[in-house]
Amino acid sequence: MIKNILSKKLLIVIIFLAGASIFYFVFKDTKKIAIKNAGMQNIQQEESDIEVTAKNKEVEDIISNTEEAEIIDAPIVTENETEEDKEKEIIEEGVGAPDIINKLVSWGYQSASNRSIDTIVIHSSYNALGNDPYDLDGLINEYKQYGVATHYLIDRKGKIYQLVQDKNIAYHAGVSSVSDGRTDVNNFSIGIELINTKTDEYTSNQYETLNELINYLKLKYSIKYTLGHDQIAPGRKDDPWNFDWNKIE
Repeated sequence: MIKNILSKKLLIVIIFLAGASIFYFVFKDTKKIAIKNAGMQNIQQEESDIEVTAKNKEVEDIISNTEEAEIIDAPIVTENETEEDKEKEIIEEGVGAPDIINKLVSWGYQSASNRSIDTIVIHSSYNALGNDPYDLDGLINEYKQYGVATHYLIDRKGKIYQLVQDKNIAYHAGVSSVSDGRTDVNNFSIGIELINTKTDEYTSNQYETLNELINYLKLKYSIKYTLGHDQIAPGRKDDPWNFDWNKIE
């Protein structure tokens, strides 16, 4: 009886151990498969992340290169271009720009800005207070005594000197008017003085550079009139003396 009971217990233990062994091996294989699958998923996720990162980097590089190309290729735009900028462009292009010597004076003008220039007035004068009527510095000193000046002065050799900047109002015309009824011609004109006496003729160099200067000013401004001092102040002024208007282009 006791022997049979022990045999049954032993059988139960063997069956239990066998079942436990089977369960252990089955669970172990399942865990390996799960771990393997999880590893594969992680690898795939990492590869996917790497691929996405690479694509994002590629897009960023493309955008960056495009922006750089746009910056390099974009034209330089200058806003609010001033009249001086326009004048500078004409000078740099060399379109009819004559050689002009800077000899700016500190008298004989009024500072101004944005004035409209549409008239050129031609004058003639000489050094009446010295021994040499054609002495440039002597004539300029005479201007100083009277508190007057023109924008430009052309000597006997045809050299052009600038005494007053175009933008400023030079005191060269005095009481004056033009044919359209406007007065105070200084306000809208450029004055050009040629050194000459009342009896002599102008030199060919003076006519040549005067034409160059007039044509240059016409490029810079909308010039309506090119007149003599005697035309804007008739009866009061008689210069430019002995002037041949046929030599003005």
